[in-house]
Amino acid sequence: MKSSDLKITTFIQQQHVLSLSVILAENQPWICNAFYVFDKENWCLYLLSELKTKHAQAMLKNPNVAGTISNSPKSIIKIQGIQFTANAELLTENQASHAYELYYHAFPFARVMKAPIWSIRLQEIKMTNNLMGFAYKTYWQRDEAC
Repeated sequence: MKSSDLKITTFIQQQHVLSLSVILAENQPWICNAFYVFDKENWCLYLLSELKTKHAQAMLKNPNVAGTISNSPKSIIKIQGIQFTANAELLTENQASHAYELYYHAFPFARVMKAPIWSIRLQEIKMTNNLMGFAYKTYWQRDEAC
């Protein structure tokens, strides 16, 4: 793994809330916030969402999503965050079992929800990391060969 990839994965693992942008059936944008857990082996974010939510309905119709993960420091020199594109998928059976295991380990309180689990398979990331210098950018893109 490249050092830039390590900085991105470390940052994603240190956070726990994302903003996820979808397109509703009426071609209107919608955004939600969600707790997530990161599967660094597969570069996927897992989140729980009931099928009745606007964002879940949108992901079933159009799995192309985008989002952000950021910290909230008061000092500009400590700002870090990522913007990403991804493919959303409602997980079932074996895939869901692995994802639930990771999610419940991170968020034990979520066991009471009994909500479906989704994979947000990261495709492209742009990270801003002011700890490396003002407006310092790092990029990652999924290797389609894997």
